[in-house]
Amino acid sequence: MKKIVALLLAVMMTLGCVPGLAETTKHERVYVVATADGTVKSVTDNIRLENADGLDEIVDQTLLTAIQNVGGKEAFALDGETLTWQAQGKDIIYQGTSDKVPAILPVVTLTLDGEEVTADALKNKTGDVVLTVSYQTQEQLPALCVTVLPLPEKGVTDLTMKNAAVLSVMGFQVLVGWAVPGIEKELNLPASFTVSFRADHADLSWMMTLTTADPIHAACKELDERIDLDFHTELDEIAALLTALQNDEPLPQTTGKTKDIAPKITELNSGLTQLNSGAKTLSEGIAKLVDGASSLKTGIAQVKSGAKDVSTGAQTLASGTAEAETGAAALDEGLAALAANSEALNGGAQALLAAALNSANEQLSGAGLPVSALTAENYAAVLDELMAQTAPTGEGYNSLSALKAQLDQVSAFVEGLKSYTDGVSQAADGAAQLHSGLTQLNGGAAALSDGAKTLSKGASDLSSGANTLQFGLIAVNAGAATLQTTGTQKLKDALMDAEKKAAEKLLPYVTDVLPRALRIYEETRDNAQNSGYDLRPEGMKAVTVYIIRTDLQ
Repeated sequence: MKKIVALLLAVMMTLGCVPGLAETTKHERVYVVATADGTVKSVTDNIRLENADGLDEIVDQTLLTAIQNVGGKEAFALDGETLTWQAQGKDIIYQGTSDKVPAILPVVTLTLDGEEVTADALKNKTGDVVLTVSYQTQEQLPALCVTVLPLPEKGVTDLTMKNAAVLSVMGFQVLVGWAVPGIEKELNLPASFTVSFRADHADLSWMMTLTTADPIHAACKELDERIDLDFHTELDEIAALLTALQNDEPLPQTTGKTKDIAPKITELNSGLTQLNSGAKTLSEGIAKLVDGASSLKTGIAQVKSGAKDVSTGAQTLASGTAEAETGAAALDEGLAALAANSEALNGGAQALLAAALNSANEQLSGAGLPVSALTAENYAAVLDELMAQTAPTGEGYNSLSALKAQLDQVSAFVEGLKSYTDGVSQAADGAAQLHSGLTQLNGGAAALSDGAKTLSKGASDLSSGANTLQFGLIAVNAGAATLQTTGTQKLKDALMDAEKKAAEKLLPYVTDVLPRALRIYEETRDNAQNSGYDLRPEGMKAVTVYIIRTDLQ
């Protein structure tokens, strides 16, 4: 507290000496003598016209009377409120008086044991005293106020203070209190200070107050110059964006700081829709493969039955061997063509897994999670580690768990498809063996028995491969359906719902809290501009400090 008070004193004591920026600046030190209840006894305004441009003539405006040049012998002429100085390149220092009430006046209230009392009566009494200094301001003028009250050498003990401190100055104890009156109450800045003490014939004679609005005005001006934003437009555009998100409406175009946000959100939502649509298409395609595998299994069963019949009689085999060889060749060619597509199918599945991992990496990166890139080999371990670091009941743990489940489903699909292509390969091998057996059978009756056995074995392998293919496709079909219904669909719904909920939470701040804060700032800035006591020409800068002596007795 002592450091704060000392800093405020130093700032306000130097305000009257702040140099101008190559233009005439009107520095006012308004000396006021007042009573404890704020009644003005006298006002003397000491003014320095800082002639930064070295003008020969300075035109000022004033409401003061009894004007005196107290800094030199420069002549002046007063015409109504227009005061013209023959400056000859110099600064002008003059003073005058006025009956205008100052913009800020301290008011002192004393109570003794709960009853209001004057400082004069307090000299002859003993008891518990509460001293409160508040500040009257004209037209809600925001200002910094520091009041110094010399404490008597005896008669004041057991001090407790609010917004005040006791300092030692040249061996004497002084009470220093501070306040920031004229500011919106919502900011919770003190408009007064209070001191409680035990009095025993305490003699409180006077106090001195220094107050100014110029630091507040300067701070607001600096902010306006540094922050080149139209806050009203920014808030309106953000409110429109959040309202559209909340109502599931197309996002509007904006021109301010949010101009890049709306396209990104639209792109994200479009990507989620495409991902979900692609997963649905994949699920439907695999369902058709399941139907095809069932038909293939039936056909292979028929081949197996035919091979058994061939082995029972050489005569029947001999008569039909040419046709069987032709059919086996067609089967061999068809299965070889099907097997030739296995690499493309496996590549597509790997691409799907890579896309899912890429999407997961983008989600983690967008959420600000510093993790290594997810791969097919490490994603489970990385996500388990992240979930171990997250509370099991948070919006974050559930998202990581859902992401891992989605990746597990895609990985299962890839493995199932691999099983399918392996089955096709086995079936192709079996067909090749069948073809070879029929060729041998057709080539010579002597090899009829061995050829029939080879044919029968190949047909059995082919049937087993068909079963494996069917079961694998059924599993893949279930996984693909789950990927769409409980994976991509839920991901899309969850992210869009999160956007809507975030908009619902932020919208009250953008439409109520922030506009109210902006209003308070603008009112404070505008009110602080009018802190001068005397008149001044339009465009002339002014720095004003009130130095108020309050006679308590």
